[in-house]
Parts: sequence; structure tokens; C-alpha cells
Amino acid sequence: MFCCPYPRDSSLEPVQVPLITRTQYSVGTQAYFSGFTTALTDEFNQVISRKDAQTENNDAAAKSSIACAFASAIQSWLFFGLASEALDQDIKHEDFMTLSKDGSAEKSIDARIPEWYLEKLKARWEQLDLKLSAERFEALRNAMKKKFESANRAAVAMDLMCIELDDEDNIIAKVLLSVHMLLYVVAHALDHCKIKITPAIPTLSVTTRFLMRRMIENGWCEKRLNLFESAPLFYPAMYFLSSFDPPRSRIEDHSRCDSSRCQVSSSLSDPIHRTAECLCEDIPVPIEHINRIIAGGGIPLVRVTWSDTGKTMLEVVPYTPATIYIAISHVWADRQFGSSRNALPKCQLKYLEEVISIIPTGMDRWGLIGWLINGQKTTPLTGEIEPPSRTYQYFWLDSFCIPQAPEHADLRSQVIESMNLIYAAARYTLVFDKALQSLDGGRRPSSLARGGRPTYYAPSDEHLLDTVSSIYASNWMGRAWTLQEGILSGHIIFPLNGSFAFLRTLWPHFDDSDLSWGAWRDMFIHWIPEVIRRDLRDVLPRKHKAEMKAKVDRRVRGDAEPLRETVRSQIYEHMKQTLHVEEYQDYARTPAGRAARFVKAHHALQSRTTTQSEDIPLILMNMSCLNANAISQKKTADARMKQLFYSLESLPAELLFSNCTRLGSCKVDAWIPREIAKAKFEGNHTLKLGPLGFTFETKKGCKPLPFYLLSSASRAQSFRLALPGQKDGKPCVKHYDVRALQTPGANEINASASLWCIVVSKSLQTRGARFIIDRVFGDKYFLNFDCALTLTYINTEDDHSDEIQEPETSQSQTSKDQIGGALLTGEFTLHRSHDPQDLSISRPQNPEQYSDRLIVIGDFIYFLTSYLERLLLRHFFGDENSLSTLFYCFYGLYSLKKRKWVENGLNSFVHTAWMATYRPDWDPNGRWKWFWKVSNWVPPVPFKTMMKWFCKVSFSLYFTFGLWSGVGMITFYWMPLYDREELLGMYVICLVGKVVLGMVF
Repeated sequence: MFCCPYPRDSSLEPVQVPLITRTQYSVGTQAYFSGFTTALTDEFNQVISRKDAQTENNDAAAKSSIACAFASAIQSWLFFGLASEALDQDIKHEDFMTLSKDGSAEKSIDARIPEWYLEKLKARWEQLDLKLSAERFEALRNAMKKKFESANRAAVAMDLMCIELDDEDNIIAKVLLSVHMLLYVVAHALDHCKIKITPAIPTLSVTTRFLMRRMIENGWCEKRLNLFESAPLFYPAMYFLSSFDPPRSRIEDHSRCDSSRCQVSSSLSDPIHRTAECLCEDIPVPIEHINRIIAGGGIPLVRVTWSDTGKTMLEVVPYTPATIYIAISHVWADRQFGSSRNALPKCQLKYLEEVISIIPTGMDRWGLIGWLINGQKTTPLTGEIEPPSRTYQYFWLDSFCIPQAPEHADLRSQVIESMNLIYAAARYTLVFDKALQSLDGGRRPSSLARGGRPTYYAPSDEHLLDTVSSIYASNWMGRAWTLQEGILSGHIIFPLNGSFAFLRTLWPHFDDSDLSWGAWRDMFIHWIPEVIRRDLRDVLPRKHKAEMKAKVDRRVRGDAEPLRETVRSQIYEHMKQTLHVEEYQDYARTPAGRAARFVKAHHALQSRTTTQSEDIPLILMNMSCLNANAISQKKTADARMKQLFYSLESLPAELLFSNCTRLGSCKVDAWIPREIAKAKFEGNHTLKLGPLGFTFETKKGCKPLPFYLLSSASRAQSFRLALPGQKDGKPCVKHYDVRALQTPGANEINASASLWCIVVSKSLQTRGARFIIDRVFGDKYFLNFDCALTLTYINTEDDHSDEIQEPETSQSQTSKDQIGGALLTGEFTLHRSHDPQDLSISRPQNPEQYSDRLIVIGDFIYFLTSYLERLLLRHFFGDENSLSTLFYCFYGLYSLKKRKWVENGLNSFVHTAWMATYRPDWDPNGRWKWFWKVSNWVPPVPFKTMMKWFCKVSFSLYFTFGLWSGVGMITFYWMPLYDREELLGMYVICLVGKVVLGMVF
């Protein structure tokens, strides 16, 4: 058995790392691994020089031997060194060795790390924790942490340096992969929350490149892997995904795809029947009703009905704020619900209606009487669930609700403009992906509320990792429009084969039906600080000393693949980050917030595809909290993209360095991309839109981007560049091979006699951009973009002897293909073509996201009306105590209903104001001006945080003075909003405080 999980049905064999070292590591050889890094770096430089010499002789055997020698040193010192130091004993090579399945004599190590090592490591440190004093144990752990961090830095350094080695057999990559996996296992055993782990470094490290090549060979689309550029994963999770077969790998060939484009066609096709034998009729939607609702500015919704004769029909109604409906998101390539005739086969429609009818209702839909009667009727342990709720009947499906006929193109455009509203107003978004629908994720009775009665089947715990990975690798996660649909809804459901996967509940035992005394006891023990736990354990009898520690670790001890849940959690959080589900709960109120949303949406779209390129600007606008509805559908894709970038007041300067198609060259706005650029935006340098254009600005504390004036006016596609620099603290000239990433068209202007300059970025890789200097005013330079550049540094021996030359003289002293550059200082601005249109809009993606403000406003209205009612009672009846008990019973029921009325009224008002923002003619200074000013006001402390502290203070006072009705009221108010473990801590603290106060006073 092994520590790290592996896909059950993978078509690939686990990575076997060759056991090539012959040197036995001895504990105590090195205090830390920093000395090893220095020695191996020197050896690396010698290896590279020998490799370059052998490259000229084309000695393949010699290259392989060099790679093996280097990998042997890494395996001996880093892998076996770390394994031995963590256990404080010498580890023999044979302990990790696994025999090959084919019976050959080749020795290897499984990259997943044997489980016995983790068990032995945890047992050692638990024994030390029991035997040693707190100070001695902490000293040992800190010493081990220093060794771990030193080994971690050494592994990352080796991973980056070994890119220079041409390791055709991937020996070095496999050895380094085993080192990274061991690092994670050691950190997991030594309390991974307190040890920093380095995630995988996409494309820049030899290990990550090896895993990405493995993914491509396994059927992954190379464009999907762009996601790891902006959001890297830890190595165990990335190794699991590299071995995971994508759901559609057997029917889709992505071998021709590259990092910029997916070559698999996803043309729009009519739907097919559920089975090959089915010959049922097509059910059309009343398109005239659809058109009438759209023309009136409404949203059409559909419901399946049956006539008295049993004929299936579709009822169309307009959306109202009181309507609860489901939005359908699907992949057209699956040919299930996509139709160009506004009709679906009866079998597909029946399947859709069945799925919608069994969607479980939420906690807010439960009645008090029904909960009291049925709350304990069934439990998840019985294997039964409640009957289908049939709460949701209306749905929105593009094949029905978007007119497909050419003569209705204007109505179709109007619906597309409202797509963000449609998915944001839906209660749930139901995602249909054929590969996921056939996935057997197991069946576990579950509830949407913790401890509630089971109302649906969720994936079982043993299948949860495969379920999360299948969703992560699904076609739905690779489409551009689904990013917007998933973010705007926030409540996503994936129908599986016999179960539902709610995106927000994809973790084990979400229903927590086993909240027994033991579970509460474990939660309580885990909440106690470690120092106090140790003191309590020391006063217990000997046979109970390990009880508290063992109970806390019961979920991660002795199970097969102990890191399985950790890997699932990483992939799940990574998937949520790509959808920005949590981040979009709030909304951007400032230009900086909108720019941050743009960067995150741009990163997510790098790994997604779309059949219509003109949709990309609309998606980016919606994701950046801009009013995309204000863009006319008659504008071209270039005009939309230009409008997008002019609406963002701040942009990442790295956009200029990316390899993508642009609006042109050597003219105004030529730098604006036509497509999603593959780039990682670090945020240190920005383009700030001002009255004169886009000015380069630098984040405080960072060095500004250097601009160089070129000595030649030649517009060469490749050339050698000499730039001033520093080496060993002395000025020198550094040489680069430069290649332009964009070829100018035949109709581009001839600017050979103009002045040229370049900007160079050396963050992770040397890259830059070339500009033509249009005009100069003092130290202000106004530029027009030409193209992006890649720069490859040339390590010449005469760098120290080169003197920095001025541009006018350096060309005569260099070769014909070499261009010199002189550093420019001043303010650099890209010309702009027109005044920007203000499309900023400050509103949440969903009206539910006003809840933090509605809590405060609703309570204020409720207590104000209650106070006025008491004044009226005193006015008409004099003494309140003279009223009968029956009156107060009815008054109590009225008060409960009154709170619900206030809440519903506020929600209706907010929903109306929120929907008004989606109209093309919406004006932030119009009818709802005062409401949006209140909504956009950010208090020093968030409303939800203020209410949390108010609850804590009230709870403490109620508990201290024995007002148990107040304690119960705060408890029921707290449970649906905040963390229950924190509530348990409040009970413990108040109980201890009450006991102490009773003893003192």
C-alpha cells in the first residue's frame, strides 16, 4: 500500500523511479541540505559544460550517463537523506525498492511512497510527543523543520536548474518527483499546517513538464493545462491528475491541440434520442410565446405539462421575482439538449423533467410542522431518502428560450445580452455532461442541512476523489460560457448516475449524521490548544495518556492511501478557485477590484474554449463587473475587445509580452489582444488609463520596467541585442537573442526610419515588447505598440570586457545583426484612440449576496416596528401586564410572521433594484441612486462581522446572568450563519467562566 492515491481505472501504470544510487546516506552527515545545494550547483555547471562539449560530438551515451550521475546524487542526498533524517535512522535502499511486474531485475521506487514509511514516521513523533517534555519536543520538531525547509529549497532549485539537461529517459524528472512526494508525506506527518510546501511550478520545472507531458499522452487537451500556469497544484494532486483518464479521452483526440487552441471541433448539432431504438416525436416549444416575452424585455421560463389525453406539452411563462426556476447548462457536443429547431425529443424532455423533479429542497423550504413530524423519520444510515420534492418545475434552457430562426436574430442577441441575469437569478444551475451522467459515484443518503433528514443521494465517500476529478476533467469545465454560468449561479449541481453532486458539498460526510457523543468529544478535544492538551494528558493515568491524541488523529490513521482525502481537498479547492465561487459572493466596488476580477477571469479562460470568439469580450465583461449589456450586438469582436480594455482603468502590463494575435502593429490600440493571451499576471506593473493614454506604473517597492532606445531602425524579426547590465557588481554589456512574436502584415505602415524602443521584463523569463516612439515631450515618451519579444540570454565570456556604448556608436562596433540599446528614463505612455465609456457597475452577482446588509436593515425595521407596537398597546390598554395570556400567544405568532414579512419585503425590493442594473439603459445616478450608494458603502467592519461580535457579546451576557431563553435564541440564530465549532467554543468558554466566577464570588 502507498500513501498517495492513484486512479482506480487508470490506463497508465504508476511512475516507477529507477533506483540508481549506490551511495548509502548516513544520518548526521549534514546538519542541513544547504551545503548539498551548493555542491550540486557546482557539479551542475560542470555537467552543463561537459554536456555542451558532448553535444558537438553527438555522444548520446555520454549524455545519458551524465543525467544518471546527476540523478544518482539527487536520489542519495535528497530522497534517502530526507527519509533518514525524518526517522533519525539510516534507511536502506531495499526498504523503498519495489520489484517490476514483468519479473526483470531492474530495481525501482514507487513515486507514491510506501505507507509503512508514513506510519513509522507518525509513530516515532507521537512517541516522542508522549515521552519528552514540551520544550524538548518542540526543539526537536523545529530542528526537523529546518532540515525539511532546507531539503525543500534544494529540491526546488534542482527542479529549476535541471531544465538545461536533455534527459530523454526522464530519469531526473522521476527522481525529483519522488523527492517532492516524499517532502509532502513528511510534512503531512509533521503537521502540514505549520510547514510550508512548495506547489508544482508549471512549465518552469523539469518535474512539472514531465507530469504535463504525461497528461497529454493520457488524452488531456494541452490548452486545458494552461490552468496550472496561474493556479499551480501540489505534486501529489498533480500526479494523481496526470494518471487520471479524462472522461471523454476515448472518443476525443486532442493530439493536435496546443497551448493556444483546442483543435477538437464542437459544432452545434441536433439532439439524439436517449437510446438507439427510440423513435419518439420531437416536442416543440411555443416559439411565439417565447418571442413575445423576449420582445417585452422579459425572461421566458418553461414547464413540462400533460394534457387530459396524456400528450406532453411545454408551458411558457414570464419570469417574476417570486418565480423559482432552474437554469440548465449543458455541453452541445453531447447532443442531448442542444437544438437548432427549438424542439427536443420526448425522451430527452422526459429525462430532463425527471431530474429536475427530484432536486432536493433547501433548508429554507422546510415547514416547521413538517420538520417536527418527519425530522427523525429517516436517517442516512437506513439507506432511504424522502420522496422527490417536486419543488422546482420551471426551467430555462437555451434550446427552448433562445429563438434559433435566422429571422429572429435580434431577439436572439437580446437574450444573449441577458445571459448573466438568467443564471444569476436561478435558484440552481443544473450541469449536464454526458460523461458525468454515466459516472457511478456511489449513493449516500444526504441532506443539504447539517444533521437534517436525507433528501437526496450524494456520491459515497470512497468514490468522492474520482467524482471530483471527473468533474475537474469534464468538458463542461473546459468551455468558456460555463465559467460565467457557474460563477453567476454559485449553486451548481452535477447529475451523476444515481446521485447528485452539489459543488458546495463535495466533501466527506457533509450531512454529519454521526454527530454522536464521540464526534462532539473529538471536536472539543481538537479545539483545545495543543499546550493545554499536553498538560491535561500528563495528569491522566498512564493507560489514558495517549487517548486524547489518538482520538484527534483517528480520521487519518491506518487507512489505505492516507493522503487520499488531502488530494481530494486540493483538487476540490483548485476547482472552486477556477470558478471563483467564493470570491464572487461579494462584488467589486472600485476600479482596483474590477481589475482584479479581470485578471482572475482571464487566468480561468486561458484553459477554456469557445466556438464564437466574439463571446470572449462579453464573458470577460460580466466577470469583471462591467455592464456588458451596454455593448451593441452590431459591434465587431475587435470593437468589443477594445471597449473592454478601455472600460478597465487598470490593466496588467504583462499583456504586452504575451504571444497572441492583436489588433495590429505600429498604430494606436495595436497592443489590444484579439484573444485570451497565455500569460501569468503578477501585478507588479500596470497600464493606467489616463487623459493622454495608458501609462506604465509600478507597484510600490518594485523596480520599474526598463526601457531601452534601440540603435537601429531596422524592424527585424530576429536579431542580437546588447543591453547594459551588471555582473558581479560591475557594469557590463549583456547579449540576448531576440525573436519577435508577431509578423507584420504587408499592409502595415513602413516605419523603418523611426525611433524604436523596447521594454524588458525579467520576472520569471526574459521577455519584452517593441514600440515605435511617436513623439517626445521632455521626459515623456508617447508610444505605439509593434510586437511582443522573447529574449534568450547568451552567456559570453567577454561580458566583463564589453563597455556600454551609446546607441549612435554601438552599431559600428557590433556585428551587422546586433543592435545596441541605451537605457531611457521618464514616463512612458501608450496612445489612446478615444475617450472611454464608463461601464463600471457595482452590484453583486446574485441578490442573495446582499444578506450581510439585509440582516442589519431587517433587524432594525423589525425592532422599530415592535417598539411602535408596544407604544400603541400602552396608549390603548394602559398596562401591558393586564392583557390576557391568549393575547400574548397570538401576538407571539404574529411576531414570528412579522419577521418573515420584513425579510420577504426586503428581498423583493432588493431583487427589483438588482434586476434594474441589467438593463442597457441603466444609470447608476438614476432612480436607485440612494440604494446603490448605501450598498456600495464599505463600513470599517463588515456587517456580518459586526453581527457576529454582537451575538458573541449577547451570548456571554445571557449565559452569565442565566437568561437561557436568550442563549437559545442566539444559538438558533448562529447555527445557519456561522461556524458551529466556534459556537461550541463559546459554550465551553462561558461554562468555564461561569464556574470560575461562582468559585470566586
